[in-house]
Amino acid sequence: MRRIAILFVSLIAALPAFCQAPAAAPAAAPAGAAAPAVTGPHPKTPAENAALIAMFKDTDADKQIKDAEDFLTTYPDTDYKAQVLLIEAQAYNSKRDYPKAIVTGEKSLADDPSSFETLLLLADIYSRTAKPTDLDLNDNLTKAEKYAKEALADIDKAAKPKADLPDEQWAQIKAGGQAQAYLALGFTAVLRKQYDDAKTDFTKSITLNPDPLTMLYVGRSYAAAKRYDDAIAWDEKASTSPNDQIKKYADGDKARFQAMKKQQSQ
Repeated sequence: MRRIAILFVSLIAALPAFCQAPAAAPAAAPAGAAAPAVTGPHPKTPAENAALIAMFKDTDADKQIKDAEDFLTTYPDTDYKAQVLLIEAQAYNSKRDYPKAIVTGEKSLADDPSSFETLLLLADIYSRTAKPTDLDLNDNLTKAEKYAKEALADIDKAAKPKADLPDEQWAQIKAGGQAQAYLALGFTAVLRKQYDDAKTDFTKSITLNPDPLTMLYVGRSYAAAKRYDDAIAWDEKASTSPNDQIKKYADGDKARFQAMKKQQSQ
């Protein structure tokens, strides 16, 4: 399962606070004047600043998990608890340790309920890992729908995290998040056998982000529901990708689903 392909906007907003080199010492304030108050999230010490930088730069999932745990133990009153937990949850997700990813993601969401990045991660996990035979299928699908819809609402009203972030880039970030939310809703609708709703949601997702890899996942979700015509149609779309590997997978899936369709009709 691929990682969520959306930038952690809350982390983008935080980066200027802890990744810039320390500024030169300001001129001495007049006697008796109060020091200017630091507003907004910020590292409280140079050591916290360095730890955040190191954790953000790590690409190894196991290292990120350890860094996050160590960081929260060392700096329990950090302003960045939700973001650190989100990094840890995403690392668990990349390792396919979905139970821990969910637990950690829920902790992050409890600390920052308006984080659409965390909402998207949880909607993604619940919708992608649910199976028709799960005893808690309805509960998991309900959670996936809830988080995806909340993410859409939060994305719609979200303000740019940095004033200097170009409008075009911010629009792309929001579109990527919306595409992820509609994809989760589509997977959920397939599992609920609400195929018209699934078609609508998948179409919205692909319109916002025409990613051939996503098309492969959509095809496979339909195949799992034994909707082979729909699965084959999505594979045909994916097979137009200029990426040879994705085209190979799409062609292979299409042939496999055609055989399954033939067997179903016998």
